Amino acid sequence: MSDILYDEWMSESDAVLWHIERDPMLRSTITSVWLLDSAPDHDRLDAMIERTIANLPRLRQRVIDDQPGVSTPRWEDDPHFDPEYHYQWVRLAGHKPGMREVLDYAQHLAVRSFDKDRPLWELTVVERLSHKRAAFIMKVHHAIADGLGMVQMLEHMVDLEAKPPIDNESADSIGDSSTSPATWPVPATRPIVHRISSEAKTGVRLGKASLRTASELLRDPRGTIEQLRRTTESIVRVVTPAATPLSPLMTGRSTHTRLDSLSVPFASFKAAANSQEATLNDAFVAVSLDAMDRYHQAFDTPCTEVRMAMPISVRSDETATNSDNQFVPARLVLPLGEMDPAERLADVKALLREVRDEPALPHVSDISGVISRLGPAASVSLLGSMMKGVDITTTNVPGPPFPVWMAGSRVDEFYAFGPLAGCSVNIALFTYDGTAYLGVTTDAAAVTDADLFSECMREALDEMLTLAPDLDTAD
Repeated sequence: MSDILYDEWMSESDAVLWHIERDPMLRSTITSVWLLDSAPDHDRLDAMIERTIANLPRLRQRVIDDQPGVSTPRWEDDPHFDPEYHYQWVRLAGHKPGMREVLDYAQHLAVRSFDKDRPLWELTVVERLSHKRAAFIMKVHHAIADGLGMVQMLEHMVDLEAKPPIDNESADSIGDSSTSPATWPVPATRPIVHRISSEAKTGVRLGKASLRTASELLRDPRGTIEQLRRTTESIVRVVTPAATPLSPLMTGRSTHTRLDSLSVPFASFKAAANSQEATLNDAFVAVSLDAMDRYHQAFDTPCTEVRMAMPISVRSDETATNSDNQFVPARLVLPLGEMDPAERLADVKALLREVRDEPALPHVSDISGVISRLGPAASVSLLGSMMKGVDITTTNVPGPPFPVWMAGSRVDEFYAFGPLAGCSVNIALFTYDGTAYLGVTTDAAAVTDADLFSECMREALDEMLTLAPDLDTAD
């Protein structure tokens, strides 16, 4: 299990995620729902959570944002940390509640804002479900980690067998922290020193880039000027406001959400993508667009294109163990309309390849720094104008390809639900133990018939699977 590295200060990108929550519709909460084959052993789960808290400093740290505009917020040990505030067992009303009732409860948790004076996470065990099953709901703020970072955190919370060997090693003291040396007041000069240090690092990085550009300009003047033009145009595209959704149907925005779940055999989904020399993510996005098209057709509301946001991971071998978010948000306009699955998949494959080559993406951290320096109020206004015009967000996170257990209970199903953050639909794909699980989050003001949208997703998935050769496509 790799040790996760923590920084005392938020990165520029994480600071943006933190500040935009001044607008409730831009909250960036990640929720996951695990369906377990039985209720976990209470004592073992308590011990597991205690170890996890001890080993992951972020889970016992709060955010201190006392000098916005001077420096990014920092993480500090919560001097009043109480695990019981973050961890609970519940029973739902009704006779033998099932997955629908669990999702309804989870969506209630997901829209509830965090207490900003406490660590930004909550864990809930839902027991006594139908068939003697249980559910585990995890809710964390996006400033803690991105999707892949969450998977790294999950390594501390699950076992590879139902009854693993007893770990006699005592957990590290919860009072210890490798990144937050003080819970006492920080000298007023420290944020300034941190800002100067950050600016110096940025200056060195930009200086090296300038030297490379100057060298390339001497070697290839025309090509370098063309690349600078493309990069400039790309940066403009990244930051240009787009406050109006392209969908004429999904225009409403609210803080009321709905969670839905679907699943499909991973092998069939992957085979469908491979049949067209595409990736699983290409097929996933194509299915999402097909569902959007079907939903608009059901309302007899023509829509020729939608604006999609898609996080692109920039996690590398060098930064694999860093705890901060390591993704860049890409926005792109994609076509709708009646197409056969192969045609839609080919279109998506080509368009996503273009967006991955967007010249501005390597500069997103610096762009975030510029936005952060505008101050929280201006940042929220600018980012709100960029995010509320997004129709759909898709995110794809690979999970373990083998079964895992939690305190003696097997994890049967695993759904991730991404934040809406201003858009109408967020669809998250999480692959686990031979199955692709899709968590669908919809804004109730934009998607007025969530059941219909789920049906459209199922129909789109079924049609995509027709491309899979000689494989069983049954759930």
